Amino acid sequence: MKELASSGSRVSLVVLDAPVWREALEELGGLDGVEVVSLTPDKDGTAWGPAKKLAAAKSGPFAQADTVVAGDAQALPVAWIVKRRRPGVTLVLEPHGAGRAVAPSDLAVVTPWYPSPNNPYAGSFVQAATAAVAGNYERVTVFHTEDWSGRASAPLHDAIRVTAERLRERGALGHVLDADEATVVRVPVPILLRKNYAPWAETQVEAVRSVLPTGRIEAPVVHAHTGIYGGVVATRLARPDARIVVTEHSSFLGRVLSQPPAARLYEEVLERADAFMCVSAALREQVVKRFPQYAEKVGVLPNAISLDRFTPGPERSPELLRWLYLGRLLEPKGVKELLEAFALVAAEEPRATLTMVGHGPVEEELRARGAELGLGDRFRILPPVAPEAVGALMHEYDLLVHASKRETFGMTVVEAIASGLPVLVTRSGGPEETMAGIETAAGALMDVSDDPQVIVDAYWRLRERAGELDLPAAREVLEGRVGCEAVGKQLVEVYGGALPPVPQAPEAGAGDERADDAAGDRAETGAKAAEGAAPARRAEPVGRAVVLALTPAKPRRVVDFANHLVEKGAEVTLVTAQPPALWEGLALDPSVPVVSVADAEKKLRIPRAERFLVYRAPRAVLRRARRIAAKNREAIGPELAVATVQRAHTKVANAFHKKVFNRGYREVRPQLFARITQRRVLPELALDKVDTVFVSDINSTVTGWKWAKTHPHLKVTTSLDRTAYDTE
Repeated sequence: MKELASSGSRVSLVVLDAPVWREALEELGGLDGVEVVSLTPDKDGTAWGPAKKLAAAKSGPFAQADTVVAGDAQALPVAWIVKRRRPGVTLVLEPHGAGRAVAPSDLAVVTPWYPSPNNPYAGSFVQAATAAVAGNYERVTVFHTEDWSGRASAPLHDAIRVTAERLRERGALGHVLDADEATVVRVPVPILLRKNYAPWAETQVEAVRSVLPTGRIEAPVVHAHTGIYGGVVATRLARPDARIVVTEHSSFLGRVLSQPPAARLYEEVLERADAFMCVSAALREQVVKRFPQYAEKVGVLPNAISLDRFTPGPERSPELLRWLYLGRLLEPKGVKELLEAFALVAAEEPRATLTMVGHGPVEEELRARGAELGLGDRFRILPPVAPEAVGALMHEYDLLVHASKRETFGMTVVEAIASGLPVLVTRSGGPEETMAGIETAAGALMDVSDDPQVIVDAYWRLRERAGELDLPAAREVLEGRVGCEAVGKQLVEVYGGALPPVPQAPEAGAGDERADDAAGDRAETGAKAAEGAAPARRAEPVGRAVVLALTPAKPRRVVDFANHLVEKGAEVTLVTAQPPALWEGLALDPSVPVVSVADAEKKLRIPRAERFLVYRAPRAVLRRARRIAAKNREAIGPELAVATVQRAHTKVANAFHKKVFNRGYREVRPQLFARITQRRVLPELALDKVDTVFVSDINSTVTGWKWAKTHPHLKVTTSLDRTAYDTE
């Protein structure tokens, strides 16, 4: 807004009358030359109603405008109404870059994360990797799919979806910008419901497709970041002859693979990719364990980090008094345990301070807990800083402390070491790989734990030997390991046809001993590992069990139980009415066969009739009506009217299904399952060789009872008894 106003343009800013905007305007010290129009929110917290009225008004900011910039998903339908009523108005999604066509390139990078005005902190590692290879290619293009999300009422959500379709048809989503390292094509993806990863990824595919002149990415090499986002986009849109390289960064990969449609998309990416790189060995292990058939093309290549941006700071306090945490304020990051640990240290060391830099859902809880602990100004939370300001920030502290439960890489740890800042971090995956061999020089590793005392003990041990640290030597090692030049060279080789390197398995106990020596809190690791190792599988099973889990309320509990029986040496079969992919996503032992009757239940007459009469037939009629309403591609009102009816139908149908159908079906469902298993399951099980059947849910009880009647030798129990196959 300031930039536009300073150019001499008349500018109006239309925003929601909400605390977040009032605070933002106060921080900016006002906007000289900008008319701010605040809309009172509706009862649902949005301003869809008032915004429509303002857009249609014959006076006001929209009536006088020649350009409308829609800055978020909620603004898109409002901007469309303005464009519809005043065809001469230009509608754009960013002040710059609209109207430029996407040109062919020698290297295309597809990523959901990249620095942008909306989020200058996102994807700096992707930007660094792109810059590291840019000098080897004449034309580099980055396709950045930027999520536009946020709160919206149901009518507004429909309006956003319909407007986004119209904008895709016109190729109006993409804005082409110039950056030092590449041409950046920013593609906003308006999507509000982000529960399921597969439709999220498909929406990104359609958004990118809409900005491509030929409908495909015109580049011989396409580097996609993250399998479920960039990987899916690259797989669908790259040329058939293009070499596709994928880098996986995701700390949320487990959640992705727990959703069967997303897992299928992920496998498609692995099948099509020519090379698949993970930023840590721990992440590679997760991928290969789920998809072992692609292990040969899955390797490890760390994030590229521009270490030149970081310079060693001033002398640190030998007592390591000023603690720093830098990152999202999330529970999995261990920030709560970190605060509790600091309070314990602060009770003994009155000069110690802790600063957390970042935002997140537990921010207010942390502030309240800090006050409750009486820490005062010794504990503070500061807002995030831009990537270029991280190095200077780290110069103000003596120790970086990260207690994360799981990290795929741990970029902040590398940046701290490059800044000469000692680190105290958990063995959370990526950091222990990054620090391998330099633990004692850079700081210390500690165990992942919910116990704050683990952090406290590790801190006191590190403080005792703070004078022995050698941060310059550690930085030199990192230059050759994750520096832009080193990683960029390997990336170019992979682009050219090489496969990414696969880490060699260390000798038994070697990695653990190295980490334990660095932390100084264990001894004789090899012997302890041997003592704690899982028992070898017996040649002959100690027993044969069937776990009946047709519709369990807690499938993770069932998986944990089944895996426990396998560890005891039992042969286990799982019988379920859930899709097999569900159990794979929950890490069920691969030796456990899953016999599913899900498809058989769907074919029963009663549920088929209900689905047709209550859902399918009305939905088909409404889809037809919506297609007719959507023939007018300029107006969105008729289509939104049908969308309102569709939402009403879904609400009524769901209520009938839940309150009427399910109540009756619930009474007969156990009997129906017993019949299905009699026909479909028993021929596969050979119950005469089974000794125990574990019934885990109410819908399995009739089946278990009938099996017990027909096979008297069976022990059928509703207790998930973990001692069932104890041999002692």
